[in-house]
Amino acid sequence: MDEVRTIDAYVAVVRDALADVPTRVREDALAELESLLRADAERRGEAAAIEDLGYPNNYAKAIRLALTGDREGPQPQGRIFGMPYDFRGANATRLAERMWNPADPRIFMPRLFGIGWTFNFGAVAVKLGLIRPDDAGDESYERVPDGVVRAALAVPALFALGALVAVAASWASLPAEVPVHWGSSGAPDDWAPKWLALGALVAITVLPVAVTYARILRRGTPTRTRVLSASALGLLTVLGAGIIGLTIVDADGGRSGVWALGIIAGALCAAFLLLYVPMRLGMRAEWRDSLGQEKGDA
Repeated sequence: MDEVRTIDAYVAVVRDALADVPTRVREDALAELESLLRADAERRGEAAAIEDLGYPNNYAKAIRLALTGDREGPQPQGRIFGMPYDFRGANATRLAERMWNPADPRIFMPRLFGIGWTFNFGAVAVKLGLIRPDDAGDESYERVPDGVVRAALAVPALFALGALVAVAASWASLPAEVPVHWGSSGAPDDWAPKWLALGALVAITVLPVAVTYARILRRGTPTRTRVLSASALGLLTVLGAGIIGLTIVDADGGRSGVWALGIIAGALCAAFLLLYVPMRLGMRAEWRDSLGQEKGDA
C-alpha cells in the first residue's frame, strides 16, 4: 500500500477504475467509501484505514461486482457474430481502460472504434513483471516529465510526416496501379489505382494525427490524455507508414509482403513503449516524491 497514502488519493484511484459505471451510482458508492475511511481514520489513523481495505483497484473490482454484477470490467457497445464492436468514439477514459489497464488481466480488450479487439498494454506489462496491477494511476501520469511527453507526441508526427514525404517523393515514378494486398508468398496479388490506394493510406495515417493534435495540444489538456493519444496514434502511424512503404517498394514487383507481420509487431511495440516508458518515469517521480516526503516527516 505504499503507493496510496491518503484517503483522497485512494478514493481518486477507485473513481478512475469505475469510470464506466453510471455517474450517480458511482458517486454514491464513493461517498460511502470516503465516509467509511474517514470514520475509521479518526479512530486508528489514515494509514491503517487505507491498509485494511487493500489495493484500491482490487477494492474497485469488488464495488463493480456489487453494483453491476460485472466481473470483466470495460465492455463493448455490443457484439456481432461474437465480435465486440464500439462506435462511441475514443476518449481519455476509454483509451485508459482499454489500452493501459493494469488492473484488468485481459490482454485483448474491445476495440476503441470499430469491430474487433485491441491490446491492453497494461496487462502485458503486468504479465511481463514490469509493473504491478495497482500501479500507474492518474497521479503517475501527471508526474511524467514534460520533455518525455513531448518526445512521445513527436513519434506519431514523425511517422506521419515520413509517410507523406515517401508518397510525395515516389509519386511520379509509381505506376498507375499499386498493390493493395499480398499473398502468403509475400508477392502482391491485388492492385488498385495509386490515387485511391495511397490516398486512403495517407488519410488514415495522417488525418488522425492532425485532428487529435489540434485537440490535445491545447493548454490545460491533461497529461494522461496526451500520453494515451500518443500511444494510440503511434500504433496507427507506424502501421500506416509501414504499409505505405510496402506499397511503394512492391509497386514494380517484389515480395515485401513477408515483412507485414514485422510491421504489425513494430506498431504494437511502438504503442507499448509510448505508454510504458512515460508511465514508468512518472511512477519513479512519484516514488521519489513519496520518499522525500517520508524523510521530511521523519
